[in-house]
Amino acid sequence: MAILVSPSSRIEEWAAELRAQMPNEDLRVWPEVGDPAEIEYMIAWRMSRADLATLPNLQCILCQGAGTEQWQKPGIDVPVVRLADPEMANEMAGYAVAWVLRHQRRFSELESAQHRGEWKVLEHTQPYKYRVGVLGYGEIGSRISRAFGDLGYVVNAWTRSGRDEERVTHYAGHDELEDFLGNSDAVINVLPSTDATAGLLTSERLAQFVPGSIFVNVGRGTVLADEGDLIEALNNGPIAAAVLDVTEPEPPADDSPLWTHPAVTLTPHISGMTQVGSAATLIAANIARLRAGQEPFPLLDRSLGY
Repeated sequence: MAILVSPSSRIEEWAAELRAQMPNEDLRVWPEVGDPAEIEYMIAWRMSRADLATLPNLQCILCQGAGTEQWQKPGIDVPVVRLADPEMANEMAGYAVAWVLRHQRRFSELESAQHRGEWKVLEHTQPYKYRVGVLGYGEIGSRISRAFGDLGYVVNAWTRSGRDEERVTHYAGHDELEDFLGNSDAVINVLPSTDATAGLLTSERLAQFVPGSIFVNVGRGTVLADEGDLIEALNNGPIAAAVLDVTEPEPPADDSPLWTHPAVTLTPHISGMTQVGSAATLIAANIARLRAGQEPFPLLDRSLGY
């Protein structure tokens, strides 16, 4: 039985890496499918339901990226293995640290002073007093938390069910979300897009942020109930700055105020780029598990949405 690699912007790189990792597998690259009945596993970011229907013996999809909402649509019930790549988590931790420090250390103000020809010392909150809140605590959220903890920051985390862990203060569920937001000088969203997380940050929730705080979104844009609520919170407080690597939709509409708002930084969904080499290694290991009759890791739990 064969493995199909679906179309992507880096299809040749993917094919080369996967062939190097799995030289004995029958690896086929879309659209050269051959006999569709021979496709047992598929490595893909997305594929239409119509195309999936042409693969009658497909047993498992191995996702090429961290997000999985594209595989949770009605009519798609094939097991999906999520991509949990430590290299991607490292990149996203670096992104979060860079933008939070830029705000906390007032680097943009220092740049402005330089351009005015001023040699100006600006006071800033020390890390041991600066509270970083991580909204979501999976593979990526926990890596971001460790990065800040290693730098001496106070770290909070909010999850669906809570954890017990040294160096991190955990908050759980909707009842504790207000306390989490009110005790975080920086809020970094890492939540996936699920029914439970969509619209989580309403205007009421945004009003619970710490005055002068920064909001960094590397999860999904759907966490905001309304883009206008964020603009309102930036214009009138309490949020001082927003760094958005994800929006809803992507990119924002042409007339969206996010493009030009002075307190907003937009980046084009690049906080954690898929590293083909390390991702191919993880995917190959999961295919070896499947071939051995073992369960791959981590499997998408559609009841949770991740």
